[in-house]
Amino acid sequence: MESNSIEVVFYIHKREKKYNLEIPVSITINELVFALNQSFDLGINTEQITNCYLKAENPIVLLKGNKSVMDFGLRNGSIINFTL
Repeated sequence: MESNSIEVVFYIHKREKKYNLEIPVSITINELVFALNQSFDLGINTEQITNCYLKAENPIVLLKGNKSVMDFGLRNGSIINFTL
């Protein structure tokens, strides 16, 4: 049975904090960047969203654009890193 969401770890390196998040697999990376920026007060300048990306592990990939979380192959246990 396919799930509509996955559980990932969101790691904010500067704050040395990790958060377990449940995110829908249909959300785009741009939408995810907006949501994380607002929720965690990350200070990302989203006016030029084409310059915004996140780094992920499991799989190792740069997350950017209007592709969905599913398109990048993120899965339960993936780690999304924020390093600014």
